[in-house]
Amino acid sequence: MAIVTISRKSGTGAKDIAKAVANRLGYEFVSKDSIFKEIEEHGKKWPDWVARLDDHAPTLWEQYDKSHAAYLALVELCVYRNALRNNVVILGRGGNYLLETIPYSLRVRITASVEDRGRVLCGRFGIDEAAARNILKRSDHERSGYINKAYHRQWENPDDYDMTLNSGRMGFDELVALIVSEIPAKDGRFTPEAEERLRRLELASRVKAEIVTRFSMFIRTLEVHHDGSVLVLRGVCLLTKEKMQDLMETATGSAGSVKIRSELYTGAPDGEET
Repeated sequence: MAIVTISRKSGTGAKDIAKAVANRLGYEFVSKDSIFKEIEEHGKKWPDWVARLDDHAPTLWEQYDKSHAAYLALVELCVYRNALRNNVVILGRGGNYLLETIPYSLRVRITASVEDRGRVLCGRFGIDEAAARNILKRSDHERSGYINKAYHRQWENPDDYDMTLNSGRMGFDELVALIVSEIPAKDGRFTPEAEERLRRLELASRVKAEIVTRFSMFIRTLEVHHDGSVLVLRGVCLLTKEKMQDLMETATGSAGSVKIRSELYTGAPDGEET
């Protein structure tokens, strides 16, 4: 039942490690490409947007761009949706942050020194050491910025991972074996209550994604939270009554049988909520 998330730096071989862990466990490997395919199902515009927005520190303009917020919401939904299937290895996409409250998720970090990673890039692309260092410096900066803006976290914080492994100091088979050895303990932490928590996270992310990908009723500050009985919508809303009605109908349709409570602030007199 365990879920494995693997965060990594470029040049650490983490993708091959993640694939090997999935093969060893008989789990499904969820990569960037598979998540992008899911996102592209939302329309023809998304392939170009995904290529532009993924894994890089957003510019000031992009931080306030509707497509950036919508992209992050879709990534979040895809991670939760795949995690609900259980027995998956999810590579990147902030899975360790999104699943931090799920006790049967194993959150792994793969790192290595710049020297070790540089040698990998030199061998892979036939470039010199200086070029490899430049690539790694830019990649680390972009990914760190992406994580900071998307999840408001510091990429290097060890507290955000269950285990951090150095691929420059350990062999490939040893790394895979160490990750696999942690799975029984995580399996033992699976409970129906914990799975229900994940279902609520997926539902909240689904409702949010449905709203923010419909740009006509976009709310930049939108938060969707499941309080255990209803889905709560929060944020500062400057929509017309017609758009608000569309928003609530969209939320209700996405939530199914779960009730919606709006705590959206509309600037009404005395701070009334809608």
